[in-house]
Amino acid sequence: MRTPIVFVDANVLYSRTLRDWLFMLRLETAGGMFALFSSEDSLTEALYHLRKNHPDKPGRFTGKIQQSIRKFLDDILDDFPAIEFPGADEHDQHIHAAATSVNASYLIADDKGFHKIDQDLLTYEVHSADSFFMLVAANAPSAVDRVIMKQVEHFRGKAGAKPLHEQLRSAGCPQFAECVLEHLKKLAAGEATHGIADSLLLADATA
Repeated sequence: MRTPIVFVDANVLYSRTLRDWLFMLRLETAGGMFALFSSEDSLTEALYHLRKNHPDKPGRFTGKIQQSIRKFLDDILDDFPAIEFPGADEHDQHIHAAATSVNASYLIADDKGFHKIDQDLLTYEVHSADSFFMLVAANAPSAVDRVIMKQVEHFRGKAGAKPLHEQLRSAGCPQFAECVLEHLKKLAAGEATHGIADSLLLADATA
């Protein structure tokens, strides 16, 4: 059975919070749940925004992040055929072409343009980082637990560090932030975390 391919857009890659959670979830699911692909164009755009948002940082700052991204992505596409794009934003055309060329199952893009396209016209599911993390949490809650514990340990004692759920909320993942908060409560109480994401998704669907 083919491991589902997840194509990652630049607006996910340049956020440290989203990038860290995505790569750590990829590792904690042992690569069997999904593989991560992106393109050279997306990586270039992500690094551009990093330099723009951190003008005071030296060049080695973005260089180190670039190495990390290349290390954790399963493949980075550079050459793929152009195809017709059903969306309105021509800048998203190369993302669509790249994702289609590798028969991606999912596209993670916090670009609202993709979410406005009729999904029947696409060969992949479009997710925000928030909805994709919730999908992983619903299917692999123990992987979320392991990432939480590693993140808690990483930020322990760091002055000014926000709680994990607040970091996620600030990064545009309100539902997954709530999911992580509930996981933390259950873990602290020594209780199982299975079903948390499902309950939140069900509550959202019936609201």
